Parts: sequence; C-alpha cells; structure tokens
Amino acid sequence: MLIGEFKALMERLAPVALAEDWDNAGLQVGEDGDEVSKVLVSLDVTAEVVAEAESASCDMILSHHPLIFRPISSVSGDSLTGRLIRRACTAGISVFAAHTNLDSARGGLADIIAELVGLKKIAPLAGAASGWSKLAAFVPPDDLERVKAALFAAGAGVIGNYEHCSFTAGGTGTFLPGAGAHPAVGALGSDESVPEQRLEMVFPSGLEDDVIAALKEASSYEEPAYDIYRLDTRRHSAGAGRIGELESAMTLSDLTGMAAVLFGLDEARFAGSQDRLIRRVAVVPGSGAGYIGACAARGADCLVSGDFKYHDGIEARELGLALIDIPHEISEGVSLSSWSSRLRVELEKAGGDVQLIFSSISRDVWQKSLRRETGGAALKGEESMHMLFVDGGSRGNPGPAAIGAVLQDPEGGMIETLSSYIGVATNNIAEYQALIAGVEMALDHNVRRLAIFSDSELIVRQLKGQYRVKNERLRPYFQEARSVLSRLIKFDLRNIPRSSNELADGLVNKALDESRS
Repeated sequence: MLIGEFKALMERLAPVALAEDWDNAGLQVGEDGDEVSKVLVSLDVTAEVVAEAESASCDMILSHHPLIFRPISSVSGDSLTGRLIRRACTAGISVFAAHTNLDSARGGLADIIAELVGLKKIAPLAGAASGWSKLAAFVPPDDLERVKAALFAAGAGVIGNYEHCSFTAGGTGTFLPGAGAHPAVGALGSDESVPEQRLEMVFPSGLEDDVIAALKEASSYEEPAYDIYRLDTRRHSAGAGRIGELESAMTLSDLTGMAAVLFGLDEARFAGSQDRLIRRVAVVPGSGAGYIGACAARGADCLVSGDFKYHDGIEARELGLALIDIPHEISEGVSLSSWSSRLRVELEKAGGDVQLIFSSISRDVWQKSLRRETGGAALKGEESMHMLFVDGGSRGNPGPAAIGAVLQDPEGGMIETLSSYIGVATNNIAEYQALIAGVEMALDHNVRRLAIFSDSELIVRQLKGQYRVKNERLRPYFQEARSVLSRLIKFDLRNIPRSSNELADGLVNKALDESRS
C-alpha cells in the first residue's frame, strides 16, 4: 500500500477536519508515493519507539501524539524532535499522527471509552466544527452547467450522502473593464450590466485551492467574482468527548472502582461525595479539564477523564460535577489499543497486505515511592493479598455447566472452596459466574485485597478493557463482574494456564459429575 492510500483510509476513519485548531494531525514524515507494509501503533514517538520500529522492520509509525507538534525551525541534532525525525528518515520510517481527530471521530477513542464504561444514548459532548466552507460564485448563464460540473469534480457540493448539491438564483452583475483588462463581455472603459447566476455550494475547507482553480478554469470571465464563507456549523455525529447514561445509577465510589477495573488500575482518584448517585456520565480521552464547564452545562453528573489539577476539582465542585481521574496515558493507551483492532480490519478490507502491531513500550512515566516511616524505619510494604482461583465450564457449550472457586490466604492456606452446578450455560457464562461467585465468597470473609486467577483469557481481557464484549448474552455478566470487583479495595486479575488452575477445575468437574448421579 502507498502512503497516499493509507492517508485516504485514515481520512475516512478520522478526518483531519475534526482535529482541533492547535493540533497537527496527518503525515509528518514521508511521501505519498512511499510504500508502507508494516505499521507500529504507539501513543508517542520516542527514541524507544523508533528503535522498536527498526527492530520490527516497520516502515511507518502511527502515533496518537504528534511528533511535530509545534513549529520547528530546523531538523538538526540540536533538538529531540530533530533527532527523532533524522533517525526515522535514515531508517526509512514514515510518521503519521492521528490525535484529536481520532479522539473525536465516530468509532474513535471517545466512543470506545464511552462504550467501555457502559454508557447508553451516547452523543458528542461538544460537536466538532464542520471544517467546511461555502462558495458563492457569480456566473454567466451560459457557463452555469460547465462551472457546476467542474466544481463537483473538485469535491464541492457534497452534503452527507448527497452529491451535486447546489443553489442558484438570478441577478444582474455590473462592471467596468479597466486598462489592461481582456473582458469576455463588453468593452474597455464602458460600464456593463449583464445577467448572472449566483451559484452556491459547500466544500471541505481543505479543498479551497482546488475549488477556486476549478472555478477559474471553467468560467469564461477573466476575473470571476466569488465569495468564500467559513461555516460555523457543528457536526452532531462527532466531536470532543462523549456523554451518555449508565444503564442504572450507581454511587460515585462504585463507579470509580469500576473505572479502575476497566482501565487495569489498582485504584483511581475521584472528587465528590462517594455516596452520590451517578447516572449521566461524560468521558474525554486524555485531558478533560477544559470540558468541565461543558459537562455541567449538558447536565452530566460525572466526568471521567485525566490530568485534573487542584483548581479543576474546586471548579467542578462549585458546578455540581463529580470527577474521576484516569491517568492520561492509561485512558488513551487502552482505547488506542482497542481502536487498532478496527484499523487492522480496515487495512484487510483495503487489500493492501499491511501488517499492524501495537507498541510494547511502557507508557508509564510516573512511579510511586512507598512512604518512609518517621525515624528512618524501613519502607512500609503493601498489605498482602489473598488469592482466588476461579474456573467455569460446560459440557456441550451450551450444556450442563458448573463453577469452581478456591480462596486462599496470602500464605496459600485454604480458607474456603466453592463447587456448584449452575444448569445449562456456555463456557464463557460459566467463567463469569465463577468469578462473580468467587469474589462474593471473598467479600463474605471480609477480604478486600485479592489476587484473582482465571484460565479464561477472554474474560480477563474483557474485564481489563483489552477486548470488547461483543456477545450481548455476556454483557449482563460482564456488568455484574465489574460491579462486584469494584467493592474490593485492590485486586490483581491474572490469566493463568489451565494446568495452574487444577484445584478450581477439579471443583467444576466434581459438580458436573455429582449433577448426573
């Protein structure tokens, strides 16, 4: 696939017109005629990421955050950006950025986060600027059809699924040809009054040069008269952030716990009363403090985003808005990874035989230091975690199904086991029910810090937000699992081989065998 073809595909998925004015999306290093066969998707372009691209023989880096964000005066080794550009060029690696346009696009990062949180009736928090303009040209009647055809061919006159859209109205034009003019109508030094058609049509602002060139080429006038109007209309299907409703109200504390689970965090910060009931939720990928006012105006109970500062919390409290703080790199990293799966499908449809890999470079830039006790005592370690092994299975899928769970103390001592027949179900439903029942068993023992082990990669990845829940029959169990996990203070959910989960697996088979006797 050529880079020009890749650009066209990306323009369909995340139109550059959706990018904020301060952003710099699109091709940053490379040429349209260059080949692209293997793409590394990453949050940023760093020296480590470029090295990873070199090692994996990638010829393109598709980053969320632009490598060239602010204007640069040179591409030299004197700046980090210059060094990265030079290294990419030397290695034959092009660089493409999809930033706020990908956040805002339909099916983009904001939509992915909204769906991950479980929102319904989803709509953009702030509609995106249309990025369109309107041309009003004054055309001789005999030129009208020729000019319209030329403008349509240049990309003007498209409204939604309709093409060749235009408006015309008759009028009278006047002009006085001056010295040096070569008028198509009239004579030098003589006032002229001629019938004209006012022709209007919209076009993407980025095509302005092409549209004006087409007008001048098709018109018989030496200097065709025209006006360009920037349209202040908003897109209602795309834009910054998303707002929607939870299926049922939940407390701010529970929603925060659920959000931590979804984004693979041990904990998450929130601002507001922990017992406040939350129903209407707004989400913004990355940094969302600038949308606090918009959230309050749209009637949101809570904003889930990142990079909140002290004064943001004060402002939100005064406006009656709760905040849940998910680190910038976490919310965008999780959603970008999910979106990459869609891009992979689109590349396969395009038939370009382009491979896609997601960067393995850690996005974490912050580390935590454990508190040092007064008097120079040793570092205080974290409280030990209990262990829960869970398994579910069916004979028939769907067929007779059972669940098993083993709860152990931090030293591996047995606390309680669970073995139960649950009727007819699929393997995945049984796996979810095993996890739900196992966590509830731990909660009954007042366990609040839990390491959970399951041999179902699907369930673990869905609960970590790495896989989407596409099966509608699994959604209720997914929601229930998120809810029960949010009651824990801390948990670590891990996928293990079946051979390491023999105790829970044995309890499943025990329940199935007993159900037949």
